[in-house]
Amino acid sequence: MLAFKITGGNANRYFAAVLGLTISTTTISYLFIFPALIKLRRSRPEVERPYRVPWGTAGAWLCSVVPTFWALLATVALIWPGFGVGWFGTSGNPNDDLALLSFSHERLAYELSQIVPLAVIIIVGVIFYALGRRTRQDVATEPVTAAYGPADPAP
Repeated sequence: MLAFKITGGNANRYFAAVLGLTISTTTISYLFIFPALIKLRRSRPEVERPYRVPWGTAGAWLCSVVPTFWALLATVALIWPGFGVGWFGTSGNPNDDLALLSFSHERLAYELSQIVPLAVIIIVGVIFYALGRRTRQDVATEPVTAAYGPADPAP
């Protein structure tokens, strides 16, 4: 509802704002997913995985750093259209990217349509993370089994 008000009820602007927010929330999640490979390799190397990354540790770093960089670049470009325009000798105007989103010369309105909902999502996530602290601290009473392993024979 807030995005609809910020966009002035314009369907094109509303669609562009919501689509940008939807895609950026996905790319933001990738900023945590790709580095998890390195973390899990270090913290739980004994756990059998259903896949293998070739070239050992160097391959794992390569498979983590490269996509994380691209996810970060995509996230920034989605939240701040026109990011990087004019770099490295290129020409152009960052406002041209806003014009394609029907937000020509309205950077603040577009940024509010992205940053305010992202802030709310992050705050809600932090609240639920804090509420789940007790559950994370409880020790599992039953052994965890892999969902992708062979099935146990019937008794």
